[in-house]
Amino acid sequence: MPRSRRLLSMLALVPALVAVPQARAAAPAPSPETTTAALSTHTLRRLGATPNDPSSEFTLSSLRGRVVVLNFWASWCGPCRKELPQLRALAASLAAAGGRVVAVSIDVDPRNAADFAQRFAPGFTVFHDGPDGLARSLDLPALPYTLVLDREGRMVWSGGGGDSATLAKIASAAERAAGSRGLADGATEGTPR
Repeated sequence: MPRSRRLLSMLALVPALVAVPQARAAAPAPSPETTTAALSTHTLRRLGATPNDPSSEFTLSSLRGRVVVLNFWASWCGPCRKELPQLRALAASLAAAGGRVVAVSIDVDPRNAADFAQRFAPGFTVFHDGPDGLARSLDLPALPYTLVLDREGRMVWSGGGGDSATLAKIASAAERAAGSRGLADGATEGTPR
């Protein structure tokens, strides 16, 4: 095959290769039904806890009656560096309204997650679930990714990003959910319902 034909053949593959990451980035947010089912029974483990500590594990269903901001992050995620300290501040204000921020690392190695949390949000309780836990069950489209759950455990907001505009949306959705006794089921990407 002449060199020019090989070059043309390889160039023909470029759009297909470029389309794969774009298709992944455009993946839809987890559906409310998938989210509710996955969260109801999945157990999370607190980072740094000893294996025999009974308070180190819990399911999100045990937080029913509280508004929950469920955030997924990883130590290799650049935007997570800015977001995690701000989530710690949100946790303090939400706790006063009867809510809770649950920050979940999807790192493979929990030591990386623990080092990251200590550096960027010291004193903030974080959990480890690894890449094959909830993140895979929910097929999260991005990191960081956050879900806001109302007092009944229903997803009322979801979205990706760690910028200040996204954090303001997270805080607003959590405050609305905390101020009410439950919001309508479901959410679309980055939009409250």
